[in-house]
Amino acid sequence: MGASSSSAVDVKLLKVIGIKMLPDKEKSSSKCRTVHEKVPSEKNARFMYPDSESFKQKKKSKSGEWLAQQKESGQNFNQFLSHINRPGCHRKILYLIPLIFEEEPVPANILRSLSEYAAIFFGLPVKIGKKRNMFKDVPNRINEHTHNFQVDASAVLDKMEVPSDAFCVAGITLCDLYPQPSWNFVFGLANMSKSCGVYSLARYLSNFGYTRNTVYKPEEEKGGEATFIRRACKVMCHEIGHMYGIHHCVFFECLMNGSNHLQEADTGPSFLCPVCLNKLYYVMKFDIEERYRKMVEFWRSHSLMEEDD
Repeated sequence: MGASSSSAVDVKLLKVIGIKMLPDKEKSSSKCRTVHEKVPSEKNARFMYPDSESFKQKKKSKSGEWLAQQKESGQNFNQFLSHINRPGCHRKILYLIPLIFEEEPVPANILRSLSEYAAIFFGLPVKIGKKRNMFKDVPNRINEHTHNFQVDASAVLDKMEVPSDAFCVAGITLCDLYPQPSWNFVFGLANMSKSCGVYSLARYLSNFGYTRNTVYKPEEEKGGEATFIRRACKVMCHEIGHMYGIHHCVFFECLMNGSNHLQEADTGPSFLCPVCLNKLYYVMKFDIEERYRKMVEFWRSHSLMEEDD
């Protein structure tokens, strides 16, 4: 991932990220630190240096993509400081709750993989809660375009139960979601004030739209189970990222970019850009290099070698 470089970088961009360049007596490389660290830590800050080989600045959106339809100005590091939601000593568990409506629950092996990755990504203990049937609790509809069953994600969040020891609760389902009647669908939705979110894996399945409810059949999935796990991990970490107060990213190609459709979601990276990484690092203070090492081990164990890049 990112590393320090001697090439010049726009000072305004560094301010957006929240890093500061340091004088280097040897002048052989650029050293930097995060603006919130009292002691310079090149070990961690170097992973946030925006060198072009590791991080690509956000491209102009094409027609139909998220930023072509949603006008977002972005959230720099300083703006994030006023929106932080952080774990506490008595509120530090990340819960994954399988939700069902009409469809089957997310398979147990997928939930285990998601739990493992969430613990690495966020540096928090993760618990998988008991499945909950919410069919009678929330409004639903048949999508007029795809003719599949959907539930109101906003209503789901209103009905979510958050344990007293939870930093946040992430509901996961194979049921398609919509955030409000005027929208076609949404991959996921989060409510930071309530510390909960919900996300759907329905549109990541090959049989989506062919029947009223989607069914997970790994043997029929293009790319097999590995592709499904990659997609599930990405949307999970994106939605939980919102729980920390991290908004959609408009500065770099980033896990926190908004997405309007599956192709846009698939082409986005699985990792945080310098801006969003610094936000999460400010809250969690993990060892970034060790975190990346564990992420690489996870991807390799799931036959997703392309995520090593």
